[in-house]
Amino acid sequence: MSNIDLINKVLSVINEVKGTAFDAENTDVDAYLGGDLGVDSIELLEIWYDLEQALGIKVADNEKRDLYTLEDVINVVVAKQGNSSVNAAGVVVAGR
Repeated sequence: MSNIDLINKVLSVINEVKGTAFDAENTDVDAYLGGDLGVDSIELLEIWYDLEQALGIKVADNEKRDLYTLEDVINVVVAKQGNSSVNAAGVVVAGR
């Protein structure tokens, strides 16, 4: 999955839960989940559940703590899919 596809997938799940229309072209990966995207703690639980189901991954509860930005969430997702991360420019960086 490309970096834009992954970002759009995460945003798509957020959009389904929140009824919003965020997309990768208009949303910075350093956007704060709560402040910029308006995600509350209950919605975040639903978002994680939906992401795990959609992407076939399992993220332990302790790995979901202290995640504040879209980039933080994406980095956890890509770590579960392989050994890479997403930098602030939205670019997947291997081996990070």
